[in-house]
Amino acid sequence: MTNNKKERKNKKLKSLVLLLFLTIVLLSTSTYAWFTANRTVSIEAIDISVAASSGLQISTNAKDWKTLITNDDIINVTDYTNAVNQVPNVLAPVSTVGTVSNGKIVFFDGAVEGDDDNGGAMSLTTSATHAEVHESGDNTVGHFVAFDIFLKTEDNNVPIYLTNGSGVKVTEGEADKGLQYAARYGFVIEGNVASTASHTSAQALATGTSSIIVEPNYDAHTINGVNNALTYYDKNDVQELSSGATYVPYVGVKAAIATPIVLNRTNAWNTYDTSKFGPITNLMRTNVAYSDGGAGYVAYDASNTQSAHLLQVFTLRSGITKIRVYMWVEGQDIDCENAASGAFISYKIGFTLDDDV
Repeated sequence: MTNNKKERKNKKLKSLVLLLFLTIVLLSTSTYAWFTANRTVSIEAIDISVAASSGLQISTNAKDWKTLITNDDIINVTDYTNAVNQVPNVLAPVSTVGTVSNGKIVFFDGAVEGDDDNGGAMSLTTSATHAEVHESGDNTVGHFVAFDIFLKTEDNNVPIYLTNGSGVKVTEGEADKGLQYAARYGFVIEGNVASTASHTSAQALATGTSSIIVEPNYDAHTINGVNNALTYYDKNDVQELSSGATYVPYVGVKAAIATPIVLNRTNAWNTYDTSKFGPITNLMRTNVAYSDGGAGYVAYDASNTQSAHLLQVFTLRSGITKIRVYMWVEGQDIDCENAASGAFISYKIGFTLDDDV
């Protein structure tokens, strides 16, 4: 019995190839969320820990390889002249369909205000915020978390899965306001070079043309989110919400909205303006149980097929692979609303070589 326990423990330790831990604390302000007015939220105490084992090495600059990197390594990266890492002091809801330009996901800021021309109805305008901190030179600003990591392995075509326990949860000991239901994280595979290549050649990789986006906690919503759906989405969505364990389709912003759009089901998932909104590219989903790391976890891949075991997110080639990591609050999500302000949420992402651990 003891040997079996040791074997199971060793298997779990061996299979863990990457662990990414990010805690984001969102403080209250006196403004509103995406659907009812413009909101920014402060961050306090960000903790990032990235560990590697089982033949995989991690680096923030493709030069200094280690088994563990932290937020200090990401923010204070050296020997990486063109690094565009941001771990901001302030977050604001943004939206995307997952389009990638110059190796980066294109996001849009949103501003929702009363529209006097439409009887005071709430209207949405957006502007592009794709230009990340490389323009300001300050890696503590920005409206979302973004940073590069480099993975090195001698194996080829290795499938990488999200560990059970990867997701977004309420920070332990804090009030549950439901903002974890509006959280997202994503990846862009920027390219690969041989393990003997120079670190500058790996850093220069920016050939990513598509993103991988994960929506955690797809099967849970707050009552305020349900009411939000009733106001801005189709009634059928609300009926599905009432069943308790349903994914609600949504569309992201894909173009700047200069002329305010009245939020009255104009951006519902099946009645939207296709020039401004669109479905999310390569969207994968995991349920609350997946975030909790317990039994009964469920995941759906980009083809909307339920995974037999863990969720495979990408495949690694032998050599050095550059991956850009993103974490944000999706403004188009029905749970991104006023009552979710002042929330404390924690991101945890782990990768494993095994499809079931």
